[in-house]
Amino acid sequence: MSGLNGSFSSSTLKLNSAEELFTSNSYGIEIFSGKFFRDRWFVGFNVIAISSSGAGLIERESETMVIGPSISHYFLKESYGSLYVSVLPGYIRIREEGKISLDGEILNQKAEGPGFATRIRLGYSYVISRRIILDVGVGTNLAWLDLSYNSEIEAINREESIFSNGTFFSFGFNVLLDEFFF
Repeated sequence: MSGLNGSFSSSTLKLNSAEELFTSNSYGIEIFSGKFFRDRWFVGFNVIAISSSGAGLIERESETMVIGPSISHYFLKESYGSLYVSVLPGYIRIREEGKISLDGEILNQKAEGPGFATRIRLGYSYVISRRIILDVGVGTNLAWLDLSYNSEIEAINREESIFSNGTFFSFGFNVLLDEFFF
């Protein structure tokens, strides 16, 4: 079974005290392929790419890519859907650039590097048709990264090892590509 899902978000924030408008936009795509084995276990391979940008006092662009295997267990043996838990450990690479205007001068910051990431999700998949599945879930992304960081603001170049933890809520549709192409 192979599938495709995507995500996007956009937000705007206005500070009345500064008359400044902040915007943030993000989109992502996930491609997965795998197969069921034993009773309600699914093993697969995933590629996730996310791009985001922000504007306001700080202009920011960020790109993230995660590649790795996944394993999921579906708790119900029903054809219409099931509660599931999923774990995806894998390779992550990020790149982020930011610009800030300080006293009329634009200063740049950049961070990029590889690492190891794990995504853990608890969700529910509901089968709408043979080809489309509604998927909702909540989870956490954990990442251990080795970044190269350089900043014109601090006039430095350094290596940083960081840990990142984020919680997410997902709601979307999975399109099963096998039914369309294979």
